[in-house]
Amino acid sequence: MPGLYVHVPFCEKKCKYCSFYSVVNHESLIDSYLDALEAESRRLESHPQLKTLYIGGGTPSVLSLSQWKRLISIITSYFDTSSLIEATTEANPNSITNEHISFWKDNNITRVSLGVQSMNDGELAILGRIHDSMQALKAMELVNTSGMNLSCDLIFAIPGQTLRTWNDSLHTVMNYASHISTYQLTLEPDTPLARELGDTDLNAQGYMFYRYAQYMLPGKNFIQYEISSFAQENHECIHNLSYWNHDDVIALGPSAVGYIDGIRYTNPRTLSKYLNAAKKNFPDESFSREELSPHERKIELAVLSLRTRYGISRKDMLPEIEHVLASMPDDLFIKTPERISLSKRGMRLGNSIWSELIDL
Repeated sequence: MPGLYVHVPFCEKKCKYCSFYSVVNHESLIDSYLDALEAESRRLESHPQLKTLYIGGGTPSVLSLSQWKRLISIITSYFDTSSLIEATTEANPNSITNEHISFWKDNNITRVSLGVQSMNDGELAILGRIHDSMQALKAMELVNTSGMNLSCDLIFAIPGQTLRTWNDSLHTVMNYASHISTYQLTLEPDTPLARELGDTDLNAQGYMFYRYAQYMLPGKNFIQYEISSFAQENHECIHNLSYWNHDDVIALGPSAVGYIDGIRYTNPRTLSKYLNAAKKNFPDESFSREELSPHERKIELAVLSLRTRYGISRKDMLPEIEHVLASMPDDLFIKTPERISLSKRGMRLGNSIWSELIDL
């Protein structure tokens, strides 16, 4: 069974660091987007039975209750959701409401992924977030008391951030969440924050914060199951693991990327192109496709599998991959007769390891 990713490309404001595709000043466009989403769903030949559902963004919580009802109606009309084992929506602290929570619970959403990013108001201002720490706290409490699983995103290596403020953010979030994703701030070209900070190097500071999370969170029963993610037992994000396991994922919405039977495809990259494609009933040329050869699939599977604590099975490994890994320091890996995975130090140096494999 595949997973389904739905991209909701609307935000109240673009954050200073964000390079993901989203649209602001969107109120008049949401209904047209939902019409296009239904058209894209309709073109599927059957009603696939889904394993997971992930509604991401953008900021899905900016949708009104009536728009949410339409969105869920589209999904349940064109997909078989009877066997879902996980359904997630992303949300921001300033836009999540009691009405959202009640609707999500009534419609089998099991997990809310909340964009907290920091519990320090100064750091949130640097990032250009439009919520403050009190709103984040209230949002976490709201999800927590609902009984749904809560996942929180946090960013480290923010200019001016200290280990004390990083520790405070981690400790506050872990009191509510069963899943924490930690991301190093990246100065993507053409973002306002990159222009403000210029050539600032965040890597050395980032290494320190990441290492602190690696050693602190497991002591609080959060297992690092993926390069960026920590979860309490049995609270891993199954949808995200589908990407790392090379499982099939159907993608809907502008700029969404899917993977089916060795073919990676990308939807029209902007909302305007997506809406225009919908008017033409999404002809095949609306989508860009990349078919991976068996060799490329093996290489990519190795890179993706090494993102996780489960690593890569030796029986699935090309000899040249094993040769490259064997040439690296042993303390980067945990090796068994069946599998090879990255150690904590290996995860800290993951980019360097993967770069040696990608061009094989």
